[in-house]
Amino acid sequence: MKIAFIDYVLDPARPGTSGLSDVVWNMARELAKLGDDVHIIGPYSVAPPPVTGITVHRFQLPPIGYRNIAGHILIVLAAWRIARRIPDLDVIHAPEYLTTGILAPFSRVPIVLTTPGNIYERIAHGNPFDPLTTQVLKVAARSSARWCMLINAISNDMAIWWEKTGAAADRVVVIPHGINLSLFRSQRSRPLRRDDDPLRLLYVGRFSAEKNVSLLPTLMSELGRRGMDAHLDIVGKGPLEPRLRAEVTDLDIERLVSFHQWMSPNELVRMYSDADLLLVPSKSEPLGRVIMEAMACGTPVVGARAGGIPDLITDGTDGFLFDPDDLNGLMDLIQHAIDCPATLKRLSANALKTAHEKWDWSTVMRSFREAVAARLPNTAAMTGALVEEGT
Repeated sequence: MKIAFIDYVLDPARPGTSGLSDVVWNMARELAKLGDDVHIIGPYSVAPPPVTGITVHRFQLPPIGYRNIAGHILIVLAAWRIARRIPDLDVIHAPEYLTTGILAPFSRVPIVLTTPGNIYERIAHGNPFDPLTTQVLKVAARSSARWCMLINAISNDMAIWWEKTGAAADRVVVIPHGINLSLFRSQRSRPLRRDDDPLRLLYVGRFSAEKNVSLLPTLMSELGRRGMDAHLDIVGKGPLEPRLRAEVTDLDIERLVSFHQWMSPNELVRMYSDADLLLVPSKSEPLGRVIMEAMACGTPVVGARAGGIPDLITDGTDGFLFDPDDLNGLMDLIQHAIDCPATLKRLSANALKTAHEKWDWSTVMRSFREAVAARLPNTAAMTGALVEEGT
C-alpha cells in the first residue's frame, strides 16, 4: 500500500511529538515496518530524523500564520498540492477532519480519516471553539462524513457521533489510538500506596470546561474535610487555569494540591508511575490517551462514564468508573482505594495487562491496515500479504 499522511496539528519545530503529529508518526512507522510505501507531508521547520520506509515532504507555513482557521485551510491546500504530485497513491490519511473535509469531495485518491473528536459532540458537551471555527468545523465534519472512504472512529462513542453527522455505518470502524509501550512503562520509584502513605492522585490534561476540572478543587476540599489522606498533582494548562488556582487558594487546600506545567514524555512517565490513581473527570473525551498512558505505567484510572472512557476501563477490573457529576460516588471510590491497598495492586496489574494486550501500536495498525485494505481495489493482494504475515 502506498499511503500519504497529512500532518499539520503540531508545533512545526517538533514533528512527531506535539499535537496530533505523534499519532501520524506512530501510525506511519508501523505501516513502514509492514512494508508499505509511506509518505508524510507537513509544515516542518526542521527535518525529522529519517525513518526507513518513510518519505518526508516539507513545506513552509503560509504567511498568514498558523493558529487561525484561514491559516489552517491554507496549510491543507499546500499539503494537497504536494500530495497530488506523489504518483500512484492508494490512499491519503489525516488525523483530523478539516483536512479530510476539504479534500475528500475532490480527491481521486481515497481519503481516510482518523477522528480526533467531533464538533457536534463538542457543542453538546462544552464547545471550546469560537463561532467562526465552529461553523467551519461543522461543514468539514459533514463533508468528511459524506465523502471519506473510511472513518476510523477512535471509540464507540465517536462512531455514534460520526454516524449522526452523516457517515454510513459501513464506512465507520472503531480502532483506538495506540501507545508507545517502550516509552510508557512503569518507572515507579515508590511502591503503590502503603497504609501510612497519603494517596497520590494525578490529573493530566487541559484546564477547560469539557474536562470538568472544576470538580478537582471541590474534591480535594471534601477529602481534606473528611480527614482522607490524599494529595493531588495537576499537570497541564488551559483557559481555566486562573480560576482553578483561585479555587485552590479560596478553599485553603494549597497543601493538598500541586500544579505542574506540561512535561516532557519522560517526565510524564515518571509522574504517571509514582501516582496511585489517575483522575479523568471529563464530560467530553473522544478517547482519553492519558488513560492509556497511565495504565501502561501500571497506574489505575478513575474515569467518568463519558465519551470513549468506558471503552478503555473495565470497571472494578483495571480501574473505576463514576458518573461525571457524582462527587460522592467519586469520593467513595477514592475512600475504597485508601482503605484497600490490595485493590490498588490488583487494578495496577490488570491495567498493565490491558495496555499490553490492546494498545500496542503494532497491534492497532494491523487492524487499521486490514480495514483500509478491505476497501481498496487491490484488496486481494493486500489481504494475502496480511495472512502470510500471520495477522
